[in-house]
Amino acid sequence: MRKVLISLLLASAFATPALAAPHRSSDRDSAREERQAAREDRQEARQEKQSAREERSDRSNNDARPQFQAPQRADRGDARANFTAPARVQATGRADARDVEALRFARQQAREDRRDAYVAPGPKAVSPRNIDAIREQTAERRQDRIEQRELRQSARRTPPVMQTRPPVVSNTPRPGTQPPLRAEHRRGGDHHWDGNWRNDHRYDWRNYRHQHRSLFHLGFYFDPYGWGYQPFSIGWRLWPSYYSSRYWINDPWYYRLPYAPPGYVWVRYWNDALLVDTWSGTVVDVIPSFFW
Repeated sequence: MRKVLISLLLASAFATPALAAPHRSSDRDSAREERQAAREDRQEARQEKQSAREERSDRSNNDARPQFQAPQRADRGDARANFTAPARVQATGRADARDVEALRFARQQAREDRRDAYVAPGPKAVSPRNIDAIREQTAERRQDRIEQRELRQSARRTPPVMQTRPPVVSNTPRPGTQPPLRAEHRRGGDHHWDGNWRNDHRYDWRNYRHQHRSLFHLGFYFDPYGWGYQPFSIGWRLWPSYYSSRYWINDPWYYRLPYAPPGYVWVRYWNDALLVDTWSGTVVDVIPSFFW
């Protein structure tokens, strides 16, 4: 019994592929036929689209493309005016190498014709009367240029280096300005300062400085406005900050200078010694490079 069952199972196993083989072969054939039919359909659709595209392109070219024709310029009378494209070019609207060569040859012929037709101008006849007129016109133009140059120079502003102007009086301290004068009069009489004190041997400060150089070496100078050194001359008025008490030379004789009269004071301005009227700020005497 066992042998019979085993033999049946083996027989069924061998029979199953044999039965399935025809079925599988038929499926593959049908799938191949379907793919071939789809490929043919796509090919036909592609051909139809290509033919439709070519028809539209030909229609648009025939309707919109301008007809090729050489430019007409009858007024110049050259060979290009008589050049016309062949009938096939006018029909199709396209030109080949032969047409381009023909147009180039026509242009070359037109240039040669114009060059051959050129006539150089002859010499201009000049009479003595014309020479005199030309000389007069040249002289007039030269005189006009001179007058215009003088007019421009007269209207030009004078350069700052050539301008002589008095110092500016201002209420605001700034470089190059002087403080305004006081409105009230000075109390007491004005003292006249005698500049001949330099001839007095008692005030030989140069020789004294040569023997006592350390006394004249005061070191750093603090500018109240930070404007830097500007040499002052007699008659200039200083801003009050320049002759405040911190800049006074309290003992002029210590440097062999004469004593200042009432209302005046010796002050240090950088390395200069100035005698200043404290009422108006006017500089009445200057010793440049007094200190070092």
